[in-house]
Amino acid sequence: MSGAQYTKNGLLIPAEWLKKMGDDINVQRVGNVVIIESKQRLAARKRLGKFVRDLRLAGREVGPLEDKKVSALVDEVRQARAGHR
Repeated sequence: MSGAQYTKNGLLIPAEWLKKMGDDINVQRVGNVVIIESKQRLAARKRLGKFVRDLRLAGREVGPLEDKKVSALVDEVRQARAGHR
């Protein structure tokens, strides 16, 4: 079997495709998509998701930056890049 095939019994995926992912794989359905990934990839994706949630929470707690603060930060970076520090 060279590629995946959809049959009346379901989706058949060639074993060669799955062997590349290692011995431990995770299969899950999310909406209309089936995700097949290694356990390491699953763990990394979950860590990334937690990191993004934590960043968003921190951003909400800090609130939006004022224009003066943004201008000061931009000037600081420009001076550092120009070697004026």
